[in-house]
Order: sequence, then structure tokens, then C-alpha cells
Amino acid sequence: MNVPISNNFATLLQEKQDKENRFIPLSEVAHATGIPRKTLYQWDKNIVTRFDTRIVDKLCEYFGVSLSDLLNHTLPTEAPPAKKKK
Repeated sequence: MNVPISNNFATLLQEKQDKENRFIPLSEVAHATGIPRKTLYQWDKNIVTRFDTRIVDKLCEYFGVSLSDLLNHTLPTEAPPAKKKK
């Protein structure tokens, strides 16, 4: 199943690391946010299929971003019309 919502967690984490000029392990993010490391791993790999509002809120706070900076919605593409048989 393709989920039309993806996230920018990995990009935001990389930007934070670049800004602070240091590596930030998921365990540190987990400690700072209270989000389990296993959940953060799913966000990092962009394999989240359920979005808990508490987690979304904590991540927005941690990165200092809005919801639209954290999540992306992709409209489904329409399949081309079927060719009619003659």
C-alpha cells in the first residue's frame, strides 16, 4: 500500500546536525522528545504509516518547524484511461 504522506524527518535531522556541527543520534532525539527510538527509526526511514498527533507535535517542537515542514502529501496520480478495443 502506498501512503500518500511522507515525512522530512531525516532531512530536518541532517539540517540540525549541520547547524550544530555535530552528529545527533536517534537516542538523543528520543531522550529530548520522549518518543521511543524504534518509532524515530521508522520516521528516519520514512516507513511510518500511522501518524500519532502527540509524536507529530513533539517532532515539530524539537525541530522548531510547522506541520507542513515535517509532513508532505502527494496527490495520487490518475491511471491513464483504458484503450477501447475495436
